[in-house]
Parts: sequence; structure tokens; C-alpha cells
Amino acid sequence: MGKKIIIILGFIAAVLAVILAVTPLSNLAVIPIIVAFLCGLLIVFISKKDKTRTKSIQYIFLMVIIALALTIYKSIYYTSEVGNTEQLEQRDEENLEDSKELLEDIDIDEDL
Repeated sequence: MGKKIIIILGFIAAVLAVILAVTPLSNLAVIPIIVAFLCGLLIVFISKKDKTRTKSIQYIFLMVIIALALTIYKSIYYTSEVGNTEQLEQRDEENLEDSKELLEDIDIDEDL
């Protein structure tokens, strides 16, 4: 019973890791990678103890390796491009000038 739960948890974590690795949220794939790897190790130890072989260990480790490779690739080679910031800077300056004008127009009653 425990072995099946660990196998299911390992598969879910491995699939989630692969899905997150191919999306822009690839940095979040590290957590499911670790969970799937630990589940795979637990299954290996349980299988050695019971002297059984399961094909699921290979599939879990294969998906972990794929997700890890994609995550490392995206973290090294993916560069975020910054667009034209001149328009943003100009808009900030205009907003600052508008704010100054609004503050100058406000009459403050000092007789409180």
C-alpha cells in the first residue's frame, strides 16, 4: 500500500515538474523535481528491500532528468528582454510634474 502511494506521488510530482519546466514558471519546477527524486529514491530502497523490480522507478527518474535539464537550460539561456524604457521614463516625468502642479494648487488651511 505504501509503495503504491509513493509511486503515485512520484509520478504526479514528476509530471508536474515537466509541465512547470516548459512554462515560463520554470523556476518553480525545482520543488516537484526534488519531491519526485526523493520518491524515486524511496521506491528504490523499498524495491531493494522487497527484492522486486518496478519499471516506474525508471520513468520517474527519466521525467526528473528531463525536467531538471529543461529548468537548467531555461535558467542559463533565457534572457528577459527589457522593452523601450524611454516612454516609461517620460510618462513618469509627466506624472511627477502633474503631481507637483496638483500639490501647488491645493490650499492648506494653517489655522487648525
